[in-house]
Amino acid sequence: MGQHKYALIATRIREEIQTGEYHPGDRLPTEFDLTKRFQVSRQTVRPAMAQLQKEGYLIQRQGSGTYVTEFGREKKNTRRTMTIGVLSSYISNYIFLSIIRGIEQELSVSGYSMRLAATENRVDNEYTLLQRYLDNPVDGLIVEGTKTTLPNPNIALYRELSRQGTPLVFLHASYPELKNEILVGMDDFEGGRLAVEYLAGKGHVRIAGIFKSDDRQGLERYAGFNEGLHQAGLPINDRWVRWFTTEDRDQSEYFKSGAWVSEFLGDATAVVCYNDMTAVWLGRLLEAQGRRVPEDILLVSFDQSSYYEMSGLRLVSFAHQKEELGRVAAKKMLRLIHGEAQESVRLAWGRPKFLP
Repeated sequence: MGQHKYALIATRIREEIQTGEYHPGDRLPTEFDLTKRFQVSRQTVRPAMAQLQKEGYLIQRQGSGTYVTEFGREKKNTRRTMTIGVLSSYISNYIFLSIIRGIEQELSVSGYSMRLAATENRVDNEYTLLQRYLDNPVDGLIVEGTKTTLPNPNIALYRELSRQGTPLVFLHASYPELKNEILVGMDDFEGGRLAVEYLAGKGHVRIAGIFKSDDRQGLERYAGFNEGLHQAGLPINDRWVRWFTTEDRDQSEYFKSGAWVSEFLGDATAVVCYNDMTAVWLGRLLEAQGRRVPEDILLVSFDQSSYYEMSGLRLVSFAHQKEELGRVAAKKMLRLIHGEAQESVRLAWGRPKFLP
């Protein structure tokens, strides 16, 4: 094959993609199969694959293999839209505006714009919006998943997006059925552990926890919460753990009434809360029952959001790297579009802040 064997291999595979021998979403043969086909070493095959990824013909998916992208089909005159879809659970409240700001800052530098939509944490809305992204393609899709602990009926749509060559980057949590997609999130297990460590350091030994059951972050923070109790030599007591769903908090008369609070907390002196919204919700219920926060019970949560800042309650909250998370997700998306292999990443929580 001459002096530049890898370049000839890249040319051969490029032509096969352009002529339709390989279609978008097709998995390329393994390195081992290619070495047998071209009678060369892996050290020759690898730079050929790297060159085609750089050109945008191929994309490598961690733990899955190398796939042909939609961009690679020149005969279809496929052109980039210079638009990235951003699908969130909510837009106008809580922390997502800061995450969007980080995404937008990074994309705009590279000339990309966003197509933004929100599911309201409903799988039926998610279905409708994913179908729109399929009908009106974008160059990539950044997704905050919907009820990520539950079986999701829209997995086939995500797989179809991947098959068509649309890179996916998930925020906070991904779906277990999509094992090879890129995730950019916070280290939720470590967050739960740090919250208990903080409270134990303040002398608390009766520590309760309240977590959201339909989002994977809740499960991971609960796991970290238990690890923190174990490390501090404190008891794990199911009576001091309460679970809720999105609908419970927003619609359930039982949860709105606060009748469950005394039974749940008993003689606990501190609570690790799923997030700031949960801490404010619980804090107001406690104060309505005559229990003072933090004098009678200390609430620790996550995000250091504007919701927490404006609550008027004296709470402790760990800092979420909101804008940085958005920037990292956007960087990874741009690199995926250009055929660069990427890995998932979890960001560390910032120091806890106590509202005076």
